[in-house]
Amino acid sequence: MANILVVEDDATMNQILVETLEDQEHTVRSAADGKQALVRAHREEFDLAISDVRLPGKDGVETLTELKKVQKNLKCIIITGYASADTPVRAIRLQVDDYLFKPFSLSYFLDTVDRVLAQEGEQAAKFNLFQKLFSVFPNLKNDALKDLVAERQETFRGLYLGTRSGYLSKSASHEVYAKLEALENGFRGLLNNENIEVSEVRSVHNKYVQLSDRIAQLEFGGETSVQNDEVPMDQFQALYEAIKSSHIGLDDLQYAPLLRKTPDARFETHQKLLDLKHQLWPNSVS
Repeated sequence: MANILVVEDDATMNQILVETLEDQEHTVRSAADGKQALVRAHREEFDLAISDVRLPGKDGVETLTELKKVQKNLKCIIITGYASADTPVRAIRLQVDDYLFKPFSLSYFLDTVDRVLAQEGEQAAKFNLFQKLFSVFPNLKNDALKDLVAERQETFRGLYLGTRSGYLSKSASHEVYAKLEALENGFRGLLNNENIEVSEVRSVHNKYVQLSDRIAQLEFGGETSVQNDEVPMDQFQALYEAIKSSHIGLDDLQYAPLLRKTPDARFETHQKLLDLKHQLWPNSVS
């Protein structure tokens, strides 16, 4: 079980979240604002911090930013009950693990908490399977490649949190995903090339940066431009719903392009990966 910090100034909501988590046998501490949260973080180690956006004094994103300075490996979930154009972008930059938009059910809340807490161990197992099959993310000795991998992850994070928060409409999410998938061939080609030029890495890196900038332009249903033949909407719909429903995490999303294009037969002896593919892409052609 985990040690969790809840930061919520609404006393009733605070109590509900704390009791719900304690019913799952988590150890829970609570704070009504950022100051109280920081005092607790200096006294005690936490696995996860859950904060509302609207707090007296520092808002939730600022509070989580300060908490992560104290405990750099802290996982974070942000909760909001209003639509603000800049909050999802700030949450993305902070590398928040998930984003909950009020109102939400307690079962949905617990599913999100469980997935964020469990993702490290579960994703390690999936990573090992992918590594055996595809040599995903080899040991990186090139600093430029390390930066590229990090920038790619942040672009996927932008898609994930943007979709979860409602910042990106379905059509905007579709555009961003299609462009991410289009970048995958170049990305994987660089990872598997022993004689790459730094200029090539920087070129692909800049494309991810440009796509992250594009995410910032697509707030709340901004005009999109995606060709229907890139990633058919009937296929993307299942992925979009899996993100919105909290059935997959950020790491799962990063495997989605590879899974969509890989025949089922490749996963014959790896049922977990086949199940994940069918969850993300039930309408894909195998």
